[in-house]
Amino acid sequence: MTPLAIALLPAAIGFLLMRAVGGLDPAAAGARGFCRHDLFRLIIGTGIGIGLCSEFYFAGFVFANSGLPAELLLSIAGGIIVFLYRNKTGCRLCGTLYRAPEARILTRYLACAFAFLLVIDLAMFFQVSARTPRGGWDAWAIWNLRARFLYRAGGSAWRDGFTELLAWSHPDYPLLLPAFVAQSWRTLGRESSVAPVTLACFFTFGCAGLMASGVTILRGARQGLLAGLVLAATPFLYVQGAMQCADVPLAFFILATLVSLALADRFNSPGFASIAGVAAALAGWTKNEGLLWFSALLLARVVMVRGRSLQAFLAGALPVLAPVILFKACVAASSDIFGSAGRTGMMARVQDPSRYILIAKEAFRHIREFGPLPAGAFAILAVYLAVSGFQRDIRDRAILRTGTLALLFTAFGYCLIYLLRPLDLAWLLDTSADRLLLQIWPGIVFGVFLAARAQLGADVGNVVGSEAQFSGTESLIRRCR
Repeated sequence: MTPLAIALLPAAIGFLLMRAVGGLDPAAAGARGFCRHDLFRLIIGTGIGIGLCSEFYFAGFVFANSGLPAELLLSIAGGIIVFLYRNKTGCRLCGTLYRAPEARILTRYLACAFAFLLVIDLAMFFQVSARTPRGGWDAWAIWNLRARFLYRAGGSAWRDGFTELLAWSHPDYPLLLPAFVAQSWRTLGRESSVAPVTLACFFTFGCAGLMASGVTILRGARQGLLAGLVLAATPFLYVQGAMQCADVPLAFFILATLVSLALADRFNSPGFASIAGVAAALAGWTKNEGLLWFSALLLARVVMVRGRSLQAFLAGALPVLAPVILFKACVAASSDIFGSAGRTGMMARVQDPSRYILIAKEAFRHIREFGPLPAGAFAILAVYLAVSGFQRDIRDRAILRTGTLALLFTAFGYCLIYLLRPLDLAWLLDTSADRLLLQIWPGIVFGVFLAARAQLGADVGNVVGSEAQFSGTESLIRRCR
């Protein structure tokens, strides 16, 4: 019951908020589509609920030197949700879900393969968690360390966790994970490794669930299962998740932003545009790279899309971004890039051509080697997109352009961070490049499967029923493998 107690409050808050702001009319979509959409709402809503609970808890420390209790959180969130319902600010989607021609046997094979890989991933996750219940270096030296300051310290002593004396533990990093873990310990009445492990488990498997359900709504079940399979077949995601690092939650919120924007564009929904703003702002509450993502996405959205959609995005983002600004302005220590140590020698680093060469060389190496297969995961996605071809749905044109530009801006920002940081560059690239790729990996996968034609294999699937046709389906599965 302990993991359930930890997840129940954010799941309830997030799910009801998604129902209030981003609803789907079951009469329009049909009962089956409505249930599929509810699964999507539960996954993304739980992630958003975790972020909002974390911000409320932090606000209690800033204004009262004590985290807000769960009961008060539930009351505040309930009042906001009731207000949204009564004032009808939510947007109900009145269209039907995407219906691609489905090869039923192929879809069942894909569903079984997806479930099988998730079981293997779950076993891997708990095996790593059992070996390292406190997580990896980042978990116990940054996130769980900060959670202990918030949970144990009384009065204003919690601010001691953000002093320059602890510069090695990055006291400038945002607090989504530490604040939620501390709140979970307060709910449980004790410190327990169950809280960070449960949190890591949700975000890790939530990425695959959000990918599969989101792409299914937009492009059909077969594309959704294929997209979920790609994430399920990325062992690095589940190992890093079990190490309780913040890169996996950040990947979740980047994906949530893109999926919500795609739904907003597809159904002309200001409600989902607001949800996208909330998710993008929560990425900034998760890690500093999330602030880079928010800035990159906002810039790309301004370039590609204007009007009501952008206004709704900002309406959702700004209230959630306020605690991040408050933390950075009043609590956080200076970062290692813009602090006194980082400013020393910055121009020399910028003017050193060997750093540019090393960054480019290591970036290409890590991209080529990312994933479990010798061919490289990025190369496999490129081949799939080339074979399937591009779909020409003009409703997805804005999100595809926005997402591509935002991911490119983010990748450029990563390179700039490597260029400016006052640390050994070779060591820094070797220890962090894969994790930075992991942050944007689900977003890239989503973009590929949103852009690809869903009719790949449909001609085979349409004639399923005879032995020859069944063999053709099996042949297609072998080629996909």
